[in-house]
Amino acid sequence: MKRIVQYIIPALLASFVCGAGICWAVSITAPGSWSETIGVPPPIAGNDLPNTYQSATNAVSITITATSGNWGLNVKIISSNWHSSLHLYIQRTSDGTGSGSISGGTSYQEVTDIDQPFFNGNGDRSNVNVQFELTGVSIQVPPDVYSAMVYYTVSDQ
Repeated sequence: MKRIVQYIIPALLASFVCGAGICWAVSITAPGSWSETIGVPPPIAGNDLPNTYQSATNAVSITITATSGNWGLNVKIISSNWHSSLHLYIQRTSDGTGSGSISGGTSYQEVTDIDQPFFNGNGDRSNVNVQFELTGVSIQVPPDVYSAMVYYTVSDQ
């Protein structure tokens, strides 16, 4: 629990904006998830597993509200059990709906443990779809339950 708190607090603090004596917080919701069962059934002797797996194009649907103009969305990965051969990528697959505009994030980029820009826009946006890609899968990676969480941080710019 302590590890999660360390990452949530900076995200919340970065999301508060004050101007003309009025303060508000940019809000983000990102429901969704993706899981794969790999290697069932096991590969035929001498063959490897497929190296790349992709989620549905709408694995996560992001909504950003209470904006005051331009905003940016950052992503990072936090994992407690992850193999160094595995790489997670993310891309935006829709513009969603709402006022203003949205740009960037339409090509896969690797999600690392360092906060990095994903896409940006202005005005409130709803139902911005996101897709994931997992690479580095191989029979050389020991069987295990590997898991990671993607953290999204939005801030006014």
